[in-house]
Amino acid sequence: MTKKHDGPAPGQEPKKKKKSLPGRLAAAALVLCVVLCVAALTAMEDGSHFASLRRWLMYGETNSGQDIYTYAADPANRYGRLGDGLLVVNPNTVQLISGQGEILYDIPLRMSSPQLSVGRKYAAICDVGGDTVYILDQNGICRTLHTDRGLKYFSARLNGGDYLAVTEQKTGFKTAVSVYDGEGGLLFEYGSHDNYLSDAVVTEDGRNVVIVSLESQGGIFASRLLVYGLQSEEPRSEAAIRDGLVEDIRCNGDRVMSLCDKRFTMTTLDGETLLDRSYGNLYLHDYTLDGGDFCALLLGRYQAGNICTLVTYDMEGKEIATLELSDEVLDIAAGGNYLAVLYGDALVVYQRDLTEFSRLEDTDYAGQLKVADDGTVLLISGSYAWRFLP
Repeated sequence: MTKKHDGPAPGQEPKKKKKSLPGRLAAAALVLCVVLCVAALTAMEDGSHFASLRRWLMYGETNSGQDIYTYAADPANRYGRLGDGLLVVNPNTVQLISGQGEILYDIPLRMSSPQLSVGRKYAAICDVGGDTVYILDQNGICRTLHTDRGLKYFSARLNGGDYLAVTEQKTGFKTAVSVYDGEGGLLFEYGSHDNYLSDAVVTEDGRNVVIVSLESQGGIFASRLLVYGLQSEEPRSEAAIRDGLVEDIRCNGDRVMSLCDKRFTMTTLDGETLLDRSYGNLYLHDYTLDGGDFCALLLGRYQAGNICTLVTYDMEGKEIATLELSDEVLDIAAGGNYLAVLYGDALVVYQRDLTEFSRLEDTDYAGQLKVADDGTVLLISGSYAWRFLP
């Protein structure tokens, strides 16, 4: 009698057992449940529940602080997040410290006035008034830029896609702007014979560059924003800022935020002015332009003192909320929908409408803040930094 063989014939692959219909329905239901939960968490309270879930998945227990970075104290230190590490830059050295506290590299440099800008995978250190820009990744310096002999750099800014805009002196021009892609390829050049260019930044979509030109109008100092497409030789638009020296600039979508010595402006890439906020008889004590869809100014009645007003604006240039403060403010920083305010005796994390979200009473001599998009706060003191999970 021939024995019945239930397995595959020799040389044949075994047949995969198909899932039963109830099993497939259960798997589909589980996936749908996860998607609906994520959507619900994202929708509730401007996504704060989803941000909390993300913090818990990444870091574990919330409402806690963790000492994770240690470095040499130096009042000239500049700080930035590169991946999971902390960059610490001063005129003599650049260090990258991992999230576990390990020094990944410690590179000696000679700079007079370092400016730090961090993108997605790279960081740029510009020696303002010097002749070198250093581009770093998580392994160290990957390339450098140098001016012609005797000429100087004024700024170097990375956007979120690692496009680099450099403002510099250049032979034959008063000043010039060059734009490079993430691999160092030159994409755009613009030189000015008539006016000085003080700063430039590439929009987040990598299609345009916004250039700050310094000039005068009717005997009054002014700044002009020139918007160029990276593939164009003619400006897409211009926007004049009368009686204002642009000291910082940021792009958010098609909005350009310009922080000036006497006013704050918000314009579109097409040159439309959405907000022109003169400080008037108030003093600018602090600001942050890094919120997901908002920015904030801290204005005070006196040049020194604790009586200040914290104001948030949306990306249409409209005021969201104000908060009167009487306690000493050491620093403010934003990320995502969150605004962190470091007081002399506490850290308070607000939402964009300035409702309190979380609080930390013991800040242990912190003096600076960095805020991630999920609301995680990095508190920075003179010689160490740690993470607070709201």
